[in-house]
This record gives sequence, C-alpha cells and structure tokens, in this order.
Amino acid sequence: MGLSVRGFVLCAIATTALALPVWAAHKDSTTWTVSDPTTIGSKTLTPGNYEIRAEENSNQLQVYQGAKLVVEVPCHWYQLSAKARDTEVLVDGSAVREVHFAGRTDAVKIQSGSSNSEGSQ
Repeated sequence: MGLSVRGFVLCAIATTALALPVWAAHKDSTTWTVSDPTTIGSKTLTPGNYEIRAEENSNQLQVYQGAKLVVEVPCHWYQLSAKARDTEVLVDGSAVREVHFAGRTDAVKIQSGSSNSEGSQ
C-alpha cells in the first residue's frame, strides 16, 4: 500500500510539473544592434547592443544593455495574420514601432510618446 501511494504522489507531482508551462506567461527576448540613434517610447537609444524582453499579457516592454535596464516602455500585444518568420524590430524613421518574434502570431506594438527610463542616456 505504501508503494502505490508513493506512485500516486509521484504521478501527481509529474503531472503538475508538466502543466506548469501552460500556466506561465510566455516570455520572448531578442538581441538587437542599434546602428543609429533610435527612439523607443520617449527614450533615444545610442548605437550599441541591446536585448529586448517582452512577457505575454504584460503591457511593458523592457530594453536592456548588458545587465542594465535602459528603458521600459508601454506596449500592447496584438495578433498577426500569420506566424512571424523571423524576429524583427520594426523601426519607422528612427522610432521603434513594433517587435515581431519568430514563430509567434502575437507581436508587440509600442505605445509612442511615453517611457519609464531606468537609466540615463
């Protein structure tokens, strides 16, 4: 009897562990090289290497340079008509407008004109 209870408990734990990714929000990130001064929200990024992070169902997009959070900008998720083939940071003029993540039908649209800057320019 002790063995079957242990088996049941192990099975229950395994089932719960497998279900956890379903409960967790999907997180996306991409590296991004800025060649010319580029605006995201109201923050101008200088040329360099950055990482963009977005969490599904979150209304904030984060931009890091190394381990430092450079800026957090308001955004919203929307549906693409088809899965994105590649990860792309869409820039209009010198302002970031959207981020598409490879293999996803969800994309992030930047809400222009506002940002919460964590670091100095």
